[in-house]
Amino acid sequence: MKVWILGLIAAAMLLPFSASAETDIVAFPAELSVSFEAVPGKLVLAGNQVLFWSESPTYPSVYFQKANVHRASISNGVLLVELNEPTQVQTGSTNRFSFRLTGTSDTAVIDRWFSQTGGAMTVAPAAAGAAAATSAAGGSASGETYTYNAEHTRRFGSNRNGKLVFTPQGVSWESLDDATQSRTWPYKSIRRFDRSNPYSLEIDTFSDGKYSFKMTTKPIGNEEFSKITDYLAAARTAARQ
Repeated sequence: MKVWILGLIAAAMLLPFSASAETDIVAFPAELSVSFEAVPGKLVLAGNQVLFWSESPTYPSVYFQKANVHRASISNGVLLVELNEPTQVQTGSTNRFSFRLTGTSDTAVIDRWFSQTGGAMTVAPAAAGAAAATSAAGGSASGETYTYNAEHTRRFGSNRNGKLVFTPQGVSWESLDDATQSRTWPYKSIRRFDRSNPYSLEIDTFSDGKYSFKMTTKPIGNEEFSKITDYLAAARTAARQ
């Protein structure tokens, strides 16, 4: 398979930034959203294969089969792909990918490519995709909410118990020990998340600095963390518009 991927990359490098629907290989400059960081590279669609060719020296390329795609949608220049079965990435495994298209607005070619399949995949209508992005940026209330019992670990003073809540609009820390310690951050106020393991999360904010949390009853799973990162990625994309 390594030889096949190398051949695909070589062919993609010969293409312009976009290609017609009739071309066997379609390539677009893109950024892969990874734990609130953007990995530059090129998204390559060829035959029944999807490849993100990474230009980062520290993050490897990503490859998966088109037949494994459950759903794909494009909104505001961001392609969200959900897989039936997770695939390996540098940080473990995931079944969700967020690609920001950086060199083209010709999303019709990508829509058409993902739609031409005999599988169960569906391409979300543009209006629905736009609504989802607006929600994640802090617009409507649609979307899933994730709640975790957690402990705010503090460098000075005693730790605080409470609930960490992620909504499409932002993140809330609800302190049960001291209400004055509760906080709510819209995604535009968050610089990044650092998850060293499923039970530990650090929220680096623009307004309040860094907050460290330890999940006390259940972990933040890979799928849930991917959806939470999608909220931030969509909010950042909307802010660029």
